[in-house]
Amino acid sequence: MYTVFVAGAHGRTGRHIVKALQKKNYKVRGLVRSETQRNKLLEWGATPYIGDLRSAFSEGLDGADAVICAVGAGDKCDPEEIDHLGTVRLIEQSQLLGVKRFVLISSMGTLEPEQMPKILKPYLLAKRRAEKVLEASTLCHTIVRPVGLTDELPIGKVSVHHEFTHSGFISRGDLAQTAVLALTLPETENTAFNLIAGDTSIAHALQSLKE
Repeated sequence: MYTVFVAGAHGRTGRHIVKALQKKNYKVRGLVRSETQRNKLLEWGATPYIGDLRSAFSEGLDGADAVICAVGAGDKCDPEEIDHLGTVRLIEQSQLLGVKRFVLISSMGTLEPEQMPKILKPYLLAKRRAEKVLEASTLCHTIVRPVGLTDELPIGKVSVHHEFTHSGFISRGDLAQTAVLALTLPETENTAFNLIAGDTSIAHALQSLKE
């Protein structure tokens, strides 16, 4: 059984990731912040761990084969605490505990923060700092940079590329499926890409990354 630890498991994207993993018969562990969220993960069939990236933790990571990080500061937390320092703490703990695979859900615009709305700049800069640490780590990693996220039903088709764009959207469900599939495709190893809705199946789109 392949065990995946999901940080931000109860979040709007994280919950899609948990369910997508379960459909693929992964054993899922999830990091949540409250007892209420813990109970929800239990309902979904995942193993919950209560914790916070703003403090030291390791429970749940030990013995995991992979990590998918889907945390985000949102508008209520300091992005430096969550998107940078908290994510770096997760990366470092993953290395220490022998995790083999790490998928980071980041954001389009981390390489071009000046081209994005000013309000997003602190979040993008924080996420980019975390990306740099992951890129320099010993972890086999994938950095997924989605454009604007929606709660629409997934269509199973995306476009992956390295060019920046202001336009486009991607459903959280399609983002989740992309992150889960990235765990097993060699074309996604040690790479980063932008993700928007498109007309190519997720598998074929990801396989095109190394063409």
